[in-house]
Amino acid sequence: MNHEAFQQQLGQFPTSATAVLQSLTRQQGCLGPEQVQTLKESLQLSTEQLLKALLPLAAAMSTCPVSNFSVGAIVEGYREHCQGPFYLGANLETVGQPLKMSIHAEQAAICNAWHQGETRLRRLMVNEAPCGHCRQFINELNEIEQMDIVVGQLHSDQLQHYQIPNLLPDAFGPADLQQTTRLMSPTSQTLISPDSTDELINAATEAARQSYAPYSGCYSGVALRLENSTIITGRYAENAAFNPGLTAIEAALVNLRLGSLDKPHGKVTDVVMVEKQAVISHKAMTSSIVDHLGAQLRHYLA
Repeated sequence: MNHEAFQQQLGQFPTSATAVLQSLTRQQGCLGPEQVQTLKESLQLSTEQLLKALLPLAAAMSTCPVSNFSVGAIVEGYREHCQGPFYLGANLETVGQPLKMSIHAEQAAICNAWHQGETRLRRLMVNEAPCGHCRQFINELNEIEQMDIVVGQLHSDQLQHYQIPNLLPDAFGPADLQQTTRLMSPTSQTLISPDSTDELINAATEAARQSYAPYSGCYSGVALRLENSTIITGRYAENAAFNPGLTAIEAALVNLRLGSLDKPHGKVTDVVMVEKQAVISHKAMTSSIVDHLGAQLRHYLA
């Protein structure tokens, strides 16, 4: 991640807004409802205008050593009668890994919201229409039929609004596989920690409990420990079309980046993966990425 680029984008906003936006570095790329309202009043922008204005800041969070092309996305958490929080995300690529391991900006923003407790989204803002991969990923979301997908190209003042049937007609989704739960639905799996005395194993187990794997049953979670003792977790998000899913280690990488917006994160010293034994396993892929981080993977079945 280019931390200088993120600070430069912050500098494009008036001082009154910068003070609020700096909180993104302490809040995992999230702006609370009151902060969003303060920004709207300070900048005299509507919710959608503010989302669009923040897209370059979201894109500055990108890590793209393969494509050298930064993409940002923002989602708004659902609140029935009031302003929802904003969650920023950006694309993330890993040197030495297949392009399949690339995390798209829309996925990152949704992952951010999900890990911070959101169970439904009001809208998604991007500066270009989502690619097919992201459309399929988005189609898995809880109450997706009610979510507004807004495209605001940076060179235009116009905003285009879509619903998922417009972007993904005749879609294949959870209902086709007889699944009634959706990604971000409030659910929890009954998994027992392999070692309740180990803090990192417990954190990975809790992430696995909150994961979404209705098709394979391979509920999985990852926990990273940094040299300053910070623990970062990630949970698996499966997809009816399989390939667009987000593995637990990918989610952990998103959260690792969101926790280091103002400066590089410290060395990863320990990594645990807990998954339920099933017809698939994410151990090999996770181990490959953990090796890239300079650590060793501890793998457990729950």
